Amino acid sequence: MTEIKSYKGYEPVIGVEVHVELKTITKAFCSCSAKYGDIPNANVCPICLGMPGTMPSLNQEAIKLAAAAGLALGCELSPVSRFDRKHYYYSDLPKGYQITQYYSPLCRDGLLRYEVGGSEKIARITRIHLEEDAGRLINRNGETFADYNRCGAPLIEIVTAPDMRSSEEAMAFVEELRRTLLFAGISDCKMNEGSLRCDVNISVRPLGEETLGARCEIKNINSINYLGRAIDYELVRQTEEILSGKEISTETRRFSEDDGTTERMRDKETPLDYRYTIEPNLPPIIIDKNYINDILKSMPTLHRERISRYTEKLGLRREDAKLICCSPESAEYFDLAVSQAPMESIKTVASLYIGEVLPLLREKKSVASPKRLSEISSLYVKGRITAAAAKKLLVITSERDVPASELAEELGLTIISDRDEISQYVLEAVEANPKAVADISRGKTQAMKAIVGAVMKITSGRAEPSIVNEEVKKHFDKKIDLGKEK
Repeated sequence: MTEIKSYKGYEPVIGVEVHVELKTITKAFCSCSAKYGDIPNANVCPICLGMPGTMPSLNQEAIKLAAAAGLALGCELSPVSRFDRKHYYYSDLPKGYQITQYYSPLCRDGLLRYEVGGSEKIARITRIHLEEDAGRLINRNGETFADYNRCGAPLIEIVTAPDMRSSEEAMAFVEELRRTLLFAGISDCKMNEGSLRCDVNISVRPLGEETLGARCEIKNINSINYLGRAIDYELVRQTEEILSGKEISTETRRFSEDDGTTERMRDKETPLDYRYTIEPNLPPIIIDKNYINDILKSMPTLHRERISRYTEKLGLRREDAKLICCSPESAEYFDLAVSQAPMESIKTVASLYIGEVLPLLREKKSVASPKRLSEISSLYVKGRITAAAAKKLLVITSERDVPASELAEELGLTIISDRDEISQYVLEAVEANPKAVADISRGKTQAMKAIVGAVMKITSGRAEPSIVNEEVKKHFDKKIDLGKEK
């Protein structure tokens, strides 16, 4: 079990709200592009800007992705869910309200299993609701500019129960959630672009207590590392406040990336502050069993299933399987390579992939195709190339996509295993190393290593080491026997 991270006898109680932009082409309620990074305010229209008289129209793909997220996280999908208006006034929200789901969310009662320090943890997911994003404010040279391209982009908000007890647990949860959504094809989950953002709710209480303390919410954290730092700071801040006799204010705070502190923004809003009302311009969402079955049939294989298959069917170590499943692209590459490799080559495929190919993929550099990785692994397992040659071929085949066996022959990278050929190289090595020969004749058999090394140098490391050792020993055993006969 992981140890509860406490400070001066107080433990944190943590829940997170994760905002995830869905991978759709258009926005939630209009046909504007949802593409990130376009010229500011290029992708806007009267609907997403909230002009009077406009009518929203629901993006069906957004519903499908939101429902798929719920199923991937073990949620129950509501047969009927509705949209509401959440009213607040801020310069990034031109309508003055956000279309969201408050009274009847799309998904409820899920859970996510994740690991911390080798122990499995479970976080309950209370709800997942579909909503629209707000715009983006850009501060530059003392001025604030509004970019409304993001207004109306489809979001899901994933809300957990307060089940986490340390920053490590919260970080591991978000990382596991991110990987689940990536493999399910829900979102690109790029935290640096804001397509996955976290609000974290944290309170502290004496170790062993069950009653929850006053809760503070830290908004818009866009890095897993920052999430951990914010929680650790709050654990200390809130505990010190309590120990000094002060009460914790229920408030909304922001995290400072520069110094790792949090600072007060405002009092924590309540549902009454938002004046929720039912959205009058959108019909209810009706989900039936056929719709759910269609989503399940089209759901990509999640990383948890792949990890199980790699360990149970392919015999890989769990740590290696998790590395391979760092992204959908990584797992797809590996699966293609494995599908073209004989069973005896699988572990070599995994080893070369993790050690040589995956680092290049992460850096978005060119790599050998899965087929070439499979071919190179097979050559190595069959004893036709060395480990060094395998690594060299992986680099070369990323530039020249030709069969690995042809390239190995062309570049002289195949292992020499013909005994007659190796015995000739032994003679060359003996002739070039008279001192080692003299030492061997005086009984210093360790000097045979010098002859073996010379053969490997002559053959550029291509000679089969075991055969070289045998032929060197045979050569000097024969010399010694002839000497005895005389």
